[in-house]
Amino acid sequence: MSHPARPSLPRQARTRRRPTVRVTGTDGAIAAAASLELLTLVGSLDAASAAVCPPALLGLLLRRRFPVLVLLATLPSMATGHLWLAPMIAMFTVAAELPRRPAVFGCAAAVFAAAMWCGVSAEPDMTWSDHLITVQIALMFSIGPTGLGLLARTRSELRARLAELTESQERGRRLEAEQAVARERARMAREMHDTVSYHLGIIAAQAGALWATAPDDTVREDAEAIRRHGADAMRELRDVVGVLRGRGAAPGEDDPGHARLAHLPALVEESRLGATLDLTLPDPGAHCAAAVERAAYRTVQEALTNVRKHAPGAPVTVAVGPSDRRDALVVEVCNGPATAPPADVPTSGFGLRGLKERTALAGGQLEAGPTGDGGFLVRAVLPLTPAPAARQASSRSYTDTCRRLEAV
Repeated sequence: MSHPARPSLPRQARTRRRPTVRVTGTDGAIAAAASLELLTLVGSLDAASAAVCPPALLGLLLRRRFPVLVLLATLPSMATGHLWLAPMIAMFTVAAELPRRPAVFGCAAAVFAAAMWCGVSAEPDMTWSDHLITVQIALMFSIGPTGLGLLARTRSELRARLAELTESQERGRRLEAEQAVARERARMAREMHDTVSYHLGIIAAQAGALWATAPDDTVREDAEAIRRHGADAMRELRDVVGVLRGRGAAPGEDDPGHARLAHLPALVEESRLGATLDLTLPDPGAHCAAAVERAAYRTVQEALTNVRKHAPGAPVTVAVGPSDRRDALVVEVCNGPATAPPADVPTSGFGLRGLKERTALAGGQLEAGPTGDGGFLVRAVLPLTPAPAARQASSRSYTDTCRRLEAV
């Protein structure tokens, strides 16, 4: 009858890990200080002293690795009355390093017994008063280092517990901040879905009704453009709401969608600003990242929107193309001075700020400011392939938001 095979343990579990021996400068200094006690024995060293003192002093160098063995090596020197400081240091190390309290108390009892042996063997004819003094000295040499070692160990454990508590509180604050961000994102998504989508739906429906009842083709084209823009806005709004709800990657990270460089001519034409477009697509061999295409498209879109609001009737030129070194995409939208009063439409002032943030996320730079002839220039320089640090900027911005909420 064959016996079942014994389950084999992993090699790492079968191989016992040997402790590494490492002597620090502190251990050497303590051993040197303890060896100074031998100066009190000059002229009285015998063979027994020469046999027990060197192992006791050299053992102090390894007291952190082998605390119990080092203590046992120092006890003969205490029992013979030659060295007292070395056993006390070893007992302190045992109490500070050994996690098992019964073993610590057993070692303290061994130190007490060695001290008693030294006192009893030194003077055979002892009175009761001498015995009491010997017991007191033995208790002092055993309980003193033990108490100090246990106090040091307790202090170290309290420090570790305090570090764990601090880390736990920090983790709790981060979790609360992330939950606050998630709640705020959900609230924004809910408000956008319930309010903006409602108005966009009405615009699209009324544009469809206008197209059906329009008296001429021009009005039908305008109504169709309004309906198409409303439908595009509804689709992009659904994407943004999905991102806020945590249902996918942010638009433009993997796929630019409709915001592509190839769609810039249609964007400029639909703006009806009479803008002149100079578009040069990157070389086929030069890959243009999706986030870069989207950032360039949104830059032109926002710049044309600002021209429509603040400089109606101004001439506009749009230039999009690779840089001289063919490693970046340059977007320039420049308009002249306005020829009509600005349109009375609400403005928030967040357009250019949002463009700067979007450009920074793509690893580029944005400059915007007035020109010498009274116009305005928006210029963005975007690397064709953002660096890994730029691609991780969105996650860092999310972390910064969590930290700001945590600090509130």
